[in-house]
Amino acid sequence: MTKRTTWKLFRPLNLFILCLMTAVFLINIPNGDAFELNGFTDVSFTKSEKGGPAELRNGNFAFGTLDLYLAQTLEDTEVLVELIVEDGDILDLERVSVGYTFSDEFRIRAGRFHTPLGFWNTSYHHGVQLQPTIKRPEILKFEDEGGMIPAHMIGAYFSGRAGSFAGPIEYGVLIGNGPRITDYENRGKNSLVPNNTEDNNIGKAIAFHAAISPEAIEGLKVGFSGHISRVQTDSKALDANKDGTVDNPVDVDQTILAAAVKYTLGNIDLSGEYFSIKNKNHGGMTDTNNAYYGLATYSINDRFIPYLMYDKVLVDHDNPYSKSLGTQDTVNLTAGVRYNINYRSSIKGELRNIDMSGDDWNEYAVQWSLAF
Repeated sequence: MTKRTTWKLFRPLNLFILCLMTAVFLINIPNGDAFELNGFTDVSFTKSEKGGPAELRNGNFAFGTLDLYLAQTLEDTEVLVELIVEDGDILDLERVSVGYTFSDEFRIRAGRFHTPLGFWNTSYHHGVQLQPTIKRPEILKFEDEGGMIPAHMIGAYFSGRAGSFAGPIEYGVLIGNGPRITDYENRGKNSLVPNNTEDNNIGKAIAFHAAISPEAIEGLKVGFSGHISRVQTDSKALDANKDGTVDNPVDVDQTILAAAVKYTLGNIDLSGEYFSIKNKNHGGMTDTNNAYYGLATYSINDRFIPYLMYDKVLVDHDNPYSKSLGTQDTVNLTAGVRYNINYRSSIKGELRNIDMSGDDWNEYAVQWSLAF
């Protein structure tokens, strides 16, 4: 797995903030209470055929992530801290939040979150034991895996759940820093950076979502979400043309809209999400990129779960946003099976056919994941 754009713990200020938040919370824990420590880890083997990435043609075993999270709820207050060790020696702070619940209808939290776009990004976090497949859909890749949507966001999050005549409704509004495009820590490629500790422009990003589980159709859940922000390249961003010239810097007002649906019928689960990413520069020019995925799973005694996923990303090749991030037209067809050893551990095997800008190849992957 590749590195993800996250908050580096080794920076003194970030480490101080984390320690301060943890200490403050511990001081307020009554005797007998303690943090609940949980974690995830995984190991994978992946091999690609001719046409695929050169680094995968030999077949690679790879340590995935060691994901540790601390969570505690005391009366109406809560705190969550998620730390990840990835690529063997990189320690990242993926999520941290504090919150207060006024009622089921209204809760406020502050910190770093998974952006509430669609269902997948907030349902399945970094522990791959949670998600049904080995890989996330192409459009939902994390930022420095080449993802073109802001998967993380820092700010204040207002959310709740309320009943209605049609069924329970979930909602949320997250106001925070917008992302920027940069060559993060001189990795030699551009990526979206969530702006963990500062914003590079005065405009705040807004993410919103709403979902309903209609009582008239048992097992159905539909949702709508969005993210509005100004996205700019900074002085460290690499030239998108890779020819030494610096042109078409990204400075766009971006609107992402998403629709999502899940439906469970007996042992069958169906889900799908659609994303529209519209960029408007200050000259009035616009471009739109589209992506979607569909996933079907079938559970056999909650032990064997075959699945099939189709996902696609279509980009406007002339727009500086996708060029700067290196995003290409991609179509993935994934067929696999998950075997649940128990409720904490599973083995998945996948065959993928990948078409990226006309280059086509197959990949095989096996993953053993664990929650503890």
